[in-house]
Amino acid sequence: MKKALILGISSLMVVAFLSSCDQQQVKDQAKDQSNVNVSSAGDFVTDSINKQVKDFSIDGFHGGNATMNKNEDLENMKNIVSIVKPVIAKIPDGYQMQITGHCADYDTPAIRQNVSTARAKKIYDELKKAGCAEAKMTYKGVGSEEPLGGYDKKDPKQRRVSFKAIKK
Repeated sequence: MKKALILGISSLMVVAFLSSCDQQQVKDQAKDQSNVNVSSAGDFVTDSINKQVKDFSIDGFHGGNATMNKNEDLENMKNIVSIVKPVIAKIPDGYQMQITGHCADYDTPAIRQNVSTARAKKIYDELKKAGCAEAKMTYKGVGSEEPLGGYDKKDPKQRRVSFKAIKK
């Protein structure tokens, strides 16, 4: 778990460094493009934000509910929240950070939906407590409909919360 956290933080630092290096190139390209399509600009915003948060997920939930397994998982959640908070603060008007709850494939679709929504809301509430603006966030549960690749649908790794920038 600590290795995954270190890898995630390192990835964020690399992305931040690379994006700061690319800012001048982006400014130069913007000068060259006088006719920018608004919808493609919106895709650029979400793509850019999603690159920053693509490897962030919070796992360690107990099966069937939104509680965390152990202190290590709670620390991971706090660390991810502290990393995602500044990203959310920079989200421009018209966009939100979608906090998506997932679960393993068990019980009924209704139970999976309720559990995944409760997980997403838990992280939404943690981010709100940390000072993130409600207007820049939304949450939803997807049950087991968006499984994590490389793992069985019943694997505990499916019990997670992920982040994605979306248009309002």
